[in-house]
Amino acid sequence: MKIRHLRIFKAVCEEESVTKAAEKLYISQPAVSSAISELEDFLDVHLFDRISRNVYLNETGKLFLAKVNKVLDLYDDLDQNVKELEEQAKIRIGSSITIANFILPKKIIAFEKIYQNVPLEVTVENAWKIEEKLSNNEIDLGLIEGVIYNEDFRKIPFSSYKMAVVSSPTYPLASEKSISVDQLIQEKLLLREKGSAIRDVFDSALLLHNLKANPEWTSINSQSLIYAVKQNLGLSILPKILIEDEVAKGELYEIQVENFELVNTNHIVFHKDKFQTESFKTFIEIIQNTL
Repeated sequence: MKIRHLRIFKAVCEEESVTKAAEKLYISQPAVSSAISELEDFLDVHLFDRISRNVYLNETGKLFLAKVNKVLDLYDDLDQNVKELEEQAKIRIGSSITIANFILPKKIIAFEKIYQNVPLEVTVENAWKIEEKLSNNEIDLGLIEGVIYNEDFRKIPFSSYKMAVVSSPTYPLASEKSISVDQLIQEKLLLREKGSAIRDVFDSALLLHNLKANPEWTSINSQSLIYAVKQNLGLSILPKILIEDEVAKGELYEIQVENFELVNTNHIVFHKDKFQTESFKTFIEIIQNTL
């Protein structure tokens, strides 16, 4: 039984004639008769009484017609509105912490002005956890800082930010014009956790100097590191956009490190095989127009 059978059956009921139903549907009379026979054979019931070369809907047929009308109404609704359903589909976003703090909120506002009915579900995690969620199809799109390792992902860079070595204004090295990387690595370091983009960039930069960090503190929370630095407990490496207000107020001091530039690149990331709805594409375009 196919939708075609149901439409032909309904037409015969409405026209009370096989001939008129055929004319209405622009098909041959034998095709209509054949479709009705196929439907009755499939259902193993008689839907019409055939009397004196005329067809009359019997009581079973009347009950069946009521169900057919409901099915066709639902089918037509789906057929006409499926595009609208696609545009209302939720987009699951995973975002690194710095992007979530400084970029994502404004972009969501811009997106919602265009797609008011598309829900956005946001999860804020460190970079490696977002990659893991993308691999497991737990999210649709990631906004990740730093290097993306999975070759199954499409990676679109959209912005970058510099990082700074910061101390309290009273920290001994704050009086120095600049320090070397070797001096930096000897200090008490208060760092983000491994797997975070900030830590990965710092560790990669140290490898270029054949050095490795042994932090006094490791934290998943940048704000806790800022507070610890203010208490003169050591140095930290953090995004400049995160600490620029404290530096401007004199609450933190940026220490210059010779030949040691730390830059993190932000990426839009999704699986190469991910189907992209129009709303999904629009969200990517909005993110790419970052500033």
